[in-house]
Amino acid sequence: MELPEVTFFEDFYFWFNLDTKKEYYATPLYFYKADFHLDYDNKVRDVYYKETEVTDNGLKHPASLYFPFHERLGMLLLRFLNADLSNFEIANKTFFYAYGFEILRDLDKNYKFELKQNYGSNQEYLKATTKIFEDLKENLLDLQQELINAVTYIYNLDNNKALEKYTYSERFAVYLIKRMGKLYTYYKNDFIMRDSYSRKYQEIGNNSEYDLLETLQNKNQVLSMSDTHTSNDLSSICYAILEELSKTPNYPIKKCQNCGMYFVPTSKVDEIYCDYPKENSKTCRELGAFQSYTERLKQNKAMGEYRRTYQQKFMQIRKDKSNTKLGKDFETWKKQAKEKINDMKKGKITENEVYEWIMKNK
Repeated sequence: MELPEVTFFEDFYFWFNLDTKKEYYATPLYFYKADFHLDYDNKVRDVYYKETEVTDNGLKHPASLYFPFHERLGMLLLRFLNADLSNFEIANKTFFYAYGFEILRDLDKNYKFELKQNYGSNQEYLKATTKIFEDLKENLLDLQQELINAVTYIYNLDNNKALEKYTYSERFAVYLIKRMGKLYTYYKNDFIMRDSYSRKYQEIGNNSEYDLLETLQNKNQVLSMSDTHTSNDLSSICYAILEELSKTPNYPIKKCQNCGMYFVPTSKVDEIYCDYPKENSKTCRELGAFQSYTERLKQNKAMGEYRRTYQQKFMQIRKDKSNTKLGKDFETWKKQAKEKINDMKKGKITENEVYEWIMKNK
């Protein structure tokens, strides 16, 4: 099946690259601003784009399938799980600013609305989208809770020991088969266009036939295919993303032990803190590591005293840089202290013995 036209103005398109762990989407223009202007000749644009997100190279046109936005795999679902849906302003700030309101058009089969391409003013646009949100707020809250329930089971966030030996995809299948929630109904408004390498023409179609064959052969490469989804139903979009995530090993959804937000670890699978910025632009991972370190120092009096003594000696040297003996004594003390600490970690000496040594050699 052919891909849609290069530009479009109605539907939400999304697809995945599991090799790079990215999800792509292309959106209608009226997601971003009430009015807009594009000057292709001079590559000038007057359209609001998500400045915090990464985009592919090229003149950005949010309604172009060949210049899509892309994010880390699962981010749309994670944003929705973490969204504050208490009122329009904060819901827009935490979720809809990124994906628009078109994805609600088919959420409720009994509720119909249309979005214009041009509202003339931002006030008119906000008035229209506020009404959409208020009318569908209960549906959104129900959907969010249903997805939270599904994610909790599939990724065993309750630490149920009986589920530990099963994979994400196995739990996903059982959750659907046993109808443990409403998730099994959420796939209905997802139209899938099978990949026929059509998009590859835009990337490498100008290469000669045999150049392409030689490149694929020499690199032992298989061009990955990626089906394109189109949907204006947030539940179907989240279902499709969750299905892809469940099939991806070592890519779990977790709940941050500091802030409670849902996240996918970016470095180690066993991470317990998210990397969303919080206080002073620090992430929970940074804050959590510091808090854990501080707590360890509090619990281990030898380590706590070592750090305090280290800082005292270090400051003395900074104040009296000309005193070379002081510097040599500090290096000797530091070496001996580290040896004592290493012996403590290996169980050769006790914490009290290290503490007494530090106090005696302050």
